[in-house]
Amino acid sequence: MDRRYRENRRYGNNNRNYNRGNRNWNRSWRNDRRYNWRNYRKANRGHYRLGRYYSPYRSHSYRRWNIGVFLGTSFYGSRYWINDPWRYRLPAAYGGTRWIRYYDDVLLVDTYTGEVIDVIYDFFW
Repeated sequence: MDRRYRENRRYGNNNRNYNRGNRNWNRSWRNDRRYNWRNYRKANRGHYRLGRYYSPYRSHSYRRWNIGVFLGTSFYGSRYWINDPWRYRLPAAYGGTRWIRYYDDVLLVDTYTGEVIDVIYDFFW
């Protein structure tokens, strides 16, 4: 990584972060009844039973990622995208972010930097 880029990112001078235009990700979406994925999952179990997850690397095993971790681009390529978040009662992802599947978890990732912005553990069966 270019040192100048790293320094700019550290001090918030980078225009490529997910906070473009002061639009912070609001994690209180879980309190919004439109996105009650737990009850929806109980009634629609088949939507959440996906096929086997294939890691981008053979030697990679599951790790429980946290908010703020930076992922490599292989982990959030198009094969891992959740193209229709509403199908799973997730809020839409805006401004260069994507909901992705990681094993049975769902991660909201900034596709410019690879930063994990939000996580739901054990989302899929």
